[in-house]
Amino acid sequence: MYKNQEEKEEYIEKLFSDKALFEWEVLHISSHYDRVEVMEILSDVLVTDKLKYELNFLYIKEYKDFKFSQIINIIFHEIANEWLSFATNIMYYSKKEAIETLQDKKKVIFIHTLSINYYKKYRQQIFEKVSNTFIELVSNAKNDKDTNKLINKVLKSDMIKNKQILSMHTFSQLYKRVKIAQDVKTAQVATTNTRLIELKIRYESQNDEKEKERLLRLFKKDKLEFEKLKNESLDNFDSGVSRLHDTMVHTMMSMNH
Repeated sequence: MYKNQEEKEEYIEKLFSDKALFEWEVLHISSHYDRVEVMEILSDVLVTDKLKYELNFLYIKEYKDFKFSQIINIIFHEIANEWLSFATNIMYYSKKEAIETLQDKKKVIFIHTLSINYYKKYRQQIFEKVSNTFIELVSNAKNDKDTNKLINKVLKSDMIKNKQILSMHTFSQLYKRVKIAQDVKTAQVATTNTRLIELKIRYESQNDEKEKERLLRLFKKDKLEFEKLKNESLDNFDSGVSRLHDTMVHTMMSMNH
């Protein structure tokens, strides 16, 4: 690929001065949709794994533990790891050489700036997942005193900026609405699953090939709907829960990070 070490180093310098080139070569990103997809994956990494004790209400014990301070650092490390993979697998650097290259101040600033840009443009995806964990916490809470206490603290905190638009101000009020949403979702999932079973039976007993093709198309369509329904967050099944979800997301978007 490169005639000598000098050409390789020139290319590396170009990579770390051209955002579009770095995204294409190192992150395999060429469009806005690619960035959205990457941030969707990163949001899962942040909320369900790397920062679950700071962002995920299923793991947070007290409201004071909730914070955003490490999000950009984790995005930085994820991008840096992609560089290490690129450098060792594509550029044939040793791991030591790849790390040493990344220790250059200019390159650190480049990745840090890229991390900040990703966070600013796509942080809503992270906050939506954070809000979903709070709603999930409520749905699983029942009579646990510590969990109820945490939920009530969140409802009274600056996390809920527009409290006046909510009809739920205590754990018991919120739990009832979340339970309604859960019941609606369960019913819709069950209905779709029943339809899938019926379609499968009709398909297997059908002799006409054209009708079998039509039934197969319907089955595939309903199967996609079934999988989507199972993964839908509860705010999509009740207007009150949806207002809470949106309020939390908008509040987090407006906070200083």
